[in-house]
Amino acid sequence: MSEVLRNPEANQEGRFGRNVRVEIEFMRHEVPGKTPTGMSADFLTEQGQENAAAKGQTIDKPVKGYSSPKLRAQETIEMQLQNTPEDVQVINRFLIDPAAQGKKTVGQIAIGQKSENAFNIRLRPELDTARNFDKIMPEAKTWAQGQIKNDSPRGEYDLIIQYYLDNPDRAQALGTTTPQEAAEEIAFAADREIRLTKRLYSDSDIQLLNATHGPKLEPFLQEVLIQPDGRSGFKSLDEIGGALNPGEGFKFISKTDEGGDQSVKLLLRGQEYEIDMARISGLAENLAERKKAQKKE
Repeated sequence: MSEVLRNPEANQEGRFGRNVRVEIEFMRHEVPGKTPTGMSADFLTEQGQENAAAKGQTIDKPVKGYSSPKLRAQETIEMQLQNTPEDVQVINRFLIDPAAQGKKTVGQIAIGQKSENAFNIRLRPELDTARNFDKIMPEAKTWAQGQIKNDSPRGEYDLIIQYYLDNPDRAQALGTTTPQEAAEEIAFAADREIRLTKRLYSDSDIQLLNATHGPKLEPFLQEVLIQPDGRSGFKSLDEIGGALNPGEGFKFISKTDEGGDQSVKLLLRGQEYEIDMARISGLAENLAERKKAQKKE
C-alpha cells in the first residue's frame, strides 16, 4: 500500500493528521447505454468512456478509486484512473477480472498505466444502485410527463428524481430503496472517508473517487446540505440546479490544520456549502445498525 495511506501508528503525535487535505468526490457514473425499458444498461457508451478518460487527465494528486459493483460504475473509475497524467500516483490499483465473479484478482497492467500502478478499484456495496428502482420508475415517469404537459420547464429525469424524493412511502411500499436509505448508504461511505483524513500521514494531499448511481446522491444532499441562508436541505431539486447528470457529482474538501483540527466543506456546481456532519454520522450509524440487524436474521 502507498505510504500516503499507510498508518500503522496513528497515535504518534504530529506524524499523522496534520496539514492534510483530502478531496472526496461522489459522482454519478458516466453516460450509460440504455435497456429497452429506458433503464441504464451495464456499460458506458463511447461518449461516456471519452468523458471519463478526459476527467482522468485533470487529476493532479495521488488518487484512489471506489465503485459500485455495477460494471458501468467500475468502468467510470477505471477509465479515469487509466488516463491520469504520468506523474500522478494511483494508489493500490488491481484489475478486476469479470470472470472472477466479483472477486478481486491481480490482472494485466491497464493499457497506458505505469507498471508500479497495478491497481485495485475497491468495490463498496453502499455505492450500488437503488434497489428495485424499476418498480417506482413507471409511475414516476407518468407523473413527470404530466408535469411537462402542464408546461413544467424541468426535464423528465429531473422530475422522476423529484417524484422519488417526494414519495418515500411509495418507495417503501414498492420495495424500492427509500430516499432515507439511499442517504444512509452514501453517508456510510462518506463518513468513513472523511474520518480517514485524521489517519493519513501529515502533509498528505490526496483525492478519493466514488462512482455510484442516480438517484443515490440527491437524497444524501437533501439530508446533509446546508443552504447559504442557513436552511437545511431543499424541497425542490431546482434549489441545487436539478438532478445530477451522468458523470456529475460533488466533492468534500476535508482538511486538518497544524494542530490537527478538521474542517469539511462541500462543493457542488461551483457553490461551496456547509454540511451537517452530525447528520452524516447519524445516517451512517443507522446503516451500521441495519447491517447488524440483518446479520442476526
